[in-house]
Amino acid sequence: MRPSIHVVESDAEYEAALSVRFRVFVEEQNVPEDLEVDEYEADCVHFVAYIDDEAVGAARLRPLDDERAKVERVAVLEPYRGNGLGFELMACVESEAHARGYNHLILNSQVHAKPFYERLGYLQQGDEFEEAGIPHVKMDKLF
Repeated sequence: MRPSIHVVESDAEYEAALSVRFRVFVEEQNVPEDLEVDEYEADCVHFVAYIDDEAVGAARLRPLDDERAKVERVAVLEPYRGNGLGFELMACVESEAHARGYNHLILNSQVHAKPFYERLGYLQQGDEFEEAGIPHVKMDKLF
């Protein structure tokens, strides 16, 4: 079944997106709980992906300035990975970013996910670094 992916519009959808993020980052990857929800939550545009009324993916877009935004907290539950859901989720994020006038997206990719973002046109900027105990690389994409 095709996912339904959209901008979060209610508290229930936000909680569903958070649930996905916690399952992936806190439970699966051992990111400290206090790092997962941060001071930028209220400033972000949040996204949630559903399949059969189950939240299975999430992401957020954080404005940086008039032209740049940062893609963060991209997560897909393990049983739904490898089937294109991540690409569809990112297409929704990028479409919303473009509609809001951003022409430059930045993200910090976990090293293992770098090839995924490269297939979407993101380029690595700089050296590997650690974030929440996980190796990352900074990547960006111009529209």
